[in-house]
Amino acid sequence: MSKAGYIPNQVFVGLTWKNIRSKYEKVISKLHSSFPISFTIVGRNQNHDADDLLEIIKDKITSSSYAIFDATDGNANVSLEYGFAEALDLPRALYLSDRKRGISTAMQPIISDLAGKRRLHYKTEAKLKSLLEDFCKNHAYTKRFSNFIRSSTNRVRRGQKRSFRTLALKLIHVLDGKQDVRREELVQELLANNYTRDKIDSMISKLNKDGLIESPPGRYPSIKVK
Repeated sequence: MSKAGYIPNQVFVGLTWKNIRSKYEKVISKLHSSFPISFTIVGRNQNHDADDLLEIIKDKITSSSYAIFDATDGNANVSLEYGFAEALDLPRALYLSDRKRGISTAMQPIISDLAGKRRLHYKTEAKLKSLLEDFCKNHAYTKRFSNFIRSSTNRVRRGQKRSFRTLALKLIHVLDGKQDVRREELVQELLANNYTRDKIDSMISKLNKDGLIESPPGRYPSIKVK
């Protein structure tokens, strides 16, 4: 995919804001240090009315490489978001928690809307983490990133390889949720994490050369995931 605004490592997550969100946020936080995948969850914001929120959600889905939807509580918005992703023919997965023994009357219409869709079931947070971890491992951007790490560190010690990988992940995650970031802004954020400018510049150059990010020349360049 090469459409305008497309972010290759971005994955949209549609879920019930009240009961499910915290579980996903905890798991995603753990995966953040291991994978270059940017999970985006759009929630309620006092500064957005319903129409604004819908446009933001549509934009995030459209710019994502994949979408995951959790239909556990039969939320109507999740069903609508799933339908939008389906209309775009966006690769997608449907998750469902088995923590509840039965399906409430309120859930039945929503589950019916999604009838016939393959669902991935989980009961515990550990199982959810396992599902998302497997998803991350098999994502195309992760595979590209892993090839980059392997080819860039095949002759260095394990500790140096770990440090190299950590910096590469941190640099990519500075771009999470954004179309692009000014190079100097990105550099400053990594400098605050005690990396030297030389190491940061070197990593930008390597990731750019390998095609994982785009860092064009110029006086005030902006960097984006590629």
